[in-house]
Amino acid sequence: MNQNAAPLHLGRYVAYVRAQDRPGSLTALAEVVSSRGLSMDSLATGDVRDGTAVVILSFTASERLARLVERTLNRLAVASSVTVLPADDPAVRASGVVETHGLPFQPPADAVVTWSRDPDAQPLLLIGQLLEVEKVMRAARTAGITAASYALLPPPRHP
Repeated sequence: MNQNAAPLHLGRYVAYVRAQDRPGSLTALAEVVSSRGLSMDSLATGDVRDGTAVVILSFTASERLARLVERTLNRLAVASSVTVLPADDPAVRASGVVETHGLPFQPPADAVVTWSRDPDAQPLLLIGQLLEVEKVMRAARTAGITAASYALLPPPRHP
């Protein structure tokens, strides 16, 4: 082992892939990530139109490996466009749902999210940059709320 090597910095990344809506597409995308020894933090599909779907997957990797994943995804026959962004990029947005089941809760004051401000609303709905939405999810779980989840959204500039 090279003791002079720089420590490997891992970051979270989100890949937005416009892929053909056909059997095997998800398998091909997942294989690119898993064959590089990475695990997907999340995987979501949606926005199906004209025979294609937006597939959003998040993973943890070094920047170099994230760029390799991006290039490899771009070469897949099932992918028509690929964008990989760091999780802290402002374009990486999420929506969240918090079901309080009567427990008092509102997002932390420093969370930069848009949310349904009616404290009696069930469920509490929110939208914002991924890391900000995750901050709200952590606060909800700390408050004892177990029904809290979020989904990644395609960035506005993604075709």
